[in-house]
Amino acid sequence: MIDLIASDLDGTLIGSDFRFRPRTLEALRAAALAGVRIVFVTGRPLRWLGPVLEQLGQQWPGPRSYAICSNGAVTFDIAERKVLASRTMPASQVLGIHQQLQQAFPQGLFIAETLDQVFVQGTYRPQVEEDLSRLHEGPLLETLPSSAQLVKYLLYLEGATPADLLSQVQDLLGQQVSITRSAPYQPLVEIAQKGVNKGQVLADWAAQWGVDAQRVVAFGDMPNDAEMLRWAGWGYAMGSGLPALQQEVGRVCPGFDQDGAAQVIEALLVGQVPPEVITGW
Repeated sequence: MIDLIASDLDGTLIGSDFRFRPRTLEALRAAALAGVRIVFVTGRPLRWLGPVLEQLGQQWPGPRSYAICSNGAVTFDIAERKVLASRTMPASQVLGIHQQLQQAFPQGLFIAETLDQVFVQGTYRPQVEEDLSRLHEGPLLETLPSSAQLVKYLLYLEGATPADLLSQVQDLLGQQVSITRSAPYQPLVEIAQKGVNKGQVLADWAAQWGVDAQRVVAFGDMPNDAEMLRWAGWGYAMGSGLPALQQEVGRVCPGFDQDGAAQVIEALLVGQVPPEVITGW
């Protein structure tokens, strides 16, 4: 019934401890063994993917498994452990945007990420252990090489309301770039190349594989998942996710703590058709 499973990671397939739950991992493994393509579609940068992929184990049936990282900016082949494509912004463009945001939010933390380097202006507290040799601190106008190609640029503003900060940045930058947020309670805005989002990049790859949207099931919990969930024939907002996303998508599965994604995958693998809206299983 389905050819491809596309899912966000944090808050959808993995918890705050950055780990899969056993039932969810087993459902994904069963789908992969059945020949279904698995694509992890995440806001995480590629450098944060290692600890997640380690949990798949050596026996993971991965030749048809991929990761789309940084909200669509990077596509990674899990089996081959190699980058297949990147969609970047030149340093000149990012620095122009940076000057606008720095003027509007002088107390902000600003982060510019290439495929393998991180440039930070402000106090940086990484969520995971970082390779400090990749970290460069100081004003971006001084530290960011003019030749750099950026996969993501971020603004964090302590004390701001997340939704309000997103709206303010959208008003300032307009249609220059893609703007979203992925952290439910953090005032963090993520910026990528114009037109780059999870849904568009996933649609492009599915077309290359000859996979129709109606044969795709997708899961997510935050605004950066919206385009992906709207595109997929079976797009599910997590019951534990943002209420506004649930309303926008209109199809909701149980939350993370109930292994909601696993419940849907299990049903689809045995030929059952889950209802349009799931309020509790």
